[in-house]
Amino acid sequence: MMTESESCKANLPFLLPERPNARRIRKVDTRELKQAGGPRTMPMRGFEDSYTDIVDYIVRITEEIWAGRGIGRIYDTYDAGCVVYSALSTIRSVEDVVANTLTGIDQVADGESHHLNVAWSGDDEEGYYTSHLGFHLSTNSRDTMFGPASGRRVGRFFVADCITRDNRIHTEWLMRDNGAAVRAMGYDIHEVARRLADSPSGERSFVVPATRLEGQAPRKLYEGPTDTIEGWVTHHFQNIWNMRRLDHVFQHYAPHAIAHWCGGRVAHGRRNIQALLIHLLASVPDSVVRVDHVSWSDETDGVIVAVRWVLEGRSRSGGFLGSLPSGLPVSILGSTHLRFDGPYIVEEWSIFDEVGTLMNAYRGS
Repeated sequence: MMTESESCKANLPFLLPERPNARRIRKVDTRELKQAGGPRTMPMRGFEDSYTDIVDYIVRITEEIWAGRGIGRIYDTYDAGCVVYSALSTIRSVEDVVANTLTGIDQVADGESHHLNVAWSGDDEEGYYTSHLGFHLSTNSRDTMFGPASGRRVGRFFVADCITRDNRIHTEWLMRDNGAAVRAMGYDIHEVARRLADSPSGERSFVVPATRLEGQAPRKLYEGPTDTIEGWVTHHFQNIWNMRRLDHVFQHYAPHAIAHWCGGRVAHGRRNIQALLIHLLASVPDSVVRVDHVSWSDETDGVIVAVRWVLEGRSRSGGFLGSLPSGLPVSILGSTHLRFDGPYIVEEWSIFDEVGTLMNAYRGS
């Protein structure tokens, strides 16, 4: 009899390349994840001996730093000149990571994190790439950049994409569902974004929205190979997101699929997933999405493919981004994790920072 994982992997729409095994974390109690995973299963040159694989490393350092309050472990696990990109800011040193972590933990004293998935790619020579999907729950008992303490319970998804070499993270992309957090605190998301846009800011990234035309010709459906993970992902985002072929949702998603999106939005079934995608695209109707990285995990309940992407365009009032005025430049740094059962997606998490996105749009960046 096949295991749950073997059953889910049967008839995948792409081929899985051979690579070393990594620790599975789904359906595993956090107390068990904190423990050393056993013998090393992949090359980990330059990493501390206690880590068995790159997934074990990411989960355990997160637990050590945030749950165990071993904040000084950041000096062991982040490069001195590391760069962390997010919609709200860009920071460029390990000291800034330590400072932000101290502030973050102080604001969520009773916070708890749940590890949902860690997809990965790469090796110990060029560096391992990981995409860590999780859920954080806490009480808003301290004032934050979003507003005064509300005393309310706040839950939000997060995705941290990291490149790690020789035991140290040197580049990170951080996507937090701050839209869900701000709404849970009881604040108006646009009021918060406008206030942040008017405040002094650190380093900002300037993005020129891509055109939806290639010369004078309209964009074309992806017609390349789809038997690799990268090819399938390109096909998915080009045809559904860029070409607006929402009918292809029926080809890629199972009838019972569920999608978890930022802001606490959940869509059940293909038609509702179509509606959620249309809701986003309607607010940036000329947008183009660019896939920047693809990684994957072979988990207990199926293969999960993680995609880091950027969507760029100009706003139109209404839709997903709400009352944002029309004509403003919009750049969304996002991550999507797709869980497969056979040929179909059965679960999706698409996470980006609505607050940071709106803040940058109001700034005109």
